[in-house]
Amino acid sequence: MKLPLFCLALLTASPVWAKLVSHEARLDVVRRAQLRQNVDPSTMDLLNGPQGEGAYKLGEAVPCKYEEKDPLHPLGGHSPKFPCVDKNGVRLKIKYKGDVNPEVYGEVAGARLLWALGFYAERMYSVKAVCENCPEDPWTSTKESPRATRTFEPVSIQKRLKGTEVSENEGEGWTFDELDLVNDSKGGATRAEADALKLLAVFMNHGDNTPNQQALVCLDGDAGCEKPVMYITDIGGVFGGKGYFASYRHWTRKATIWKDPAKCVADFKGTDPHFKDPKISEAGRKLLADLLGKLSDKQVKDLFLGARFDDLSKRQPPYVGPDGKSRPLTVDDWVKAFVEKRRQILSAHCPG
Repeated sequence: MKLPLFCLALLTASPVWAKLVSHEARLDVVRRAQLRQNVDPSTMDLLNGPQGEGAYKLGEAVPCKYEEKDPLHPLGGHSPKFPCVDKNGVRLKIKYKGDVNPEVYGEVAGARLLWALGFYAERMYSVKAVCENCPEDPWTSTKESPRATRTFEPVSIQKRLKGTEVSENEGEGWTFDELDLVNDSKGGATRAEADALKLLAVFMNHGDNTPNQQALVCLDGDAGCEKPVMYITDIGGVFGGKGYFASYRHWTRKATIWKDPAKCVADFKGTDPHFKDPKISEAGRKLLADLLGKLSDKQVKDLFLGARFDDLSKRQPPYVGPDGKSRPLTVDDWVKAFVEKRRQILSAHCPG
C-alpha cells in the first residue's frame, strides 16, 4: 500500500522534518525502504568525504556568526554543541570540545564509513569554526557572557539528508530488528543489504542504537515516496563500546566480531535491548566483506585522519603492547584494529 494522498502532499519539504502516519502506512514505507546505493569504495575520498554544494575540506576554516540560544528550538542532546549561521544564512550545528565530547570524532568517522560503502548517511565534516560574536564556551554561556570572534578546532558539522522523516509516533525512528521487514519484492532493499548493515553496526560498535538514533525518510525529489530511506542519523557512539564513544581501548577490548562463528551470530551489545547478537546470512557477510575489502590501507588511514583521530588519540590512554610497554596511541593503531576486525569478516563463512 502506498502512503495516503494527504500524507504524500506533505512529504516534500527541503529540511528534514517529521510527518506522523498510521501504523500500516509506516510499515509500508519500511517494507519499501532503501539502505544503500551502488558505489565503488575504492574510489571514495575518505579524507575529505562527500564533496559538492555545502561541502568542506578537512580542517577548512568555516566562518559563521553565533546564534543566540532559542528556548523554543533547542539543539537537544547532552554533547556540547552550538548553532552558528554561515555566510549563506545556513544554520549549522557545530559539535565541539573534543576533550569531553568524543562525538566530535566518532560521528565523522562513522558517517564517512557508511557513505564510502554506499549506505545512506548524513554528510559529516571535521573543520575549524571561526565564530563571530561568540561566547568563550557557547554550550554553557548566557546572554551576559562576553562576546568575541573565537576559533574552535576540531569541530564537526552535520549536513542532514533533505527530506521528511516518517513515523507513527514522534521521534520514533526505527529499530535494527525492523530491517527484517524490508522486502525486496516490495521494492525495498535485499536481505543481503539489511544483514550487511547489521554487521557493519557490529563492526563499528554502534552502541547507542536506540530507535531515535535511526531515521526513516522520504527524500526530496521523491514526491510519491516511492523509494524511502532507512539510515543511521546519529552515529556519534561508534568505534567504542556500549557507554563509550570513540574509545580505542573499548573498541579493541572485544577481540572478536563473532559470538558464534560457525552460525555467524555476531557479538553485539547496544542500548537497544531488542537488538542483540544478530545472525548474519552468508549473502550479507559477503556483501560487507566485498565492500570493506575494496578499501585500501591508505583509505582506512584517511578515514581516521579525516575524522581527526590523530587529535583524539592524544586524549586517550596510551597503547600497551604485548610486551607490557606503553607508548602514545597513534592513528596507525586504529588502522591495525580496523584491518583485524575486517579480516574476521572476510575470512568467515556463514551457513545459508
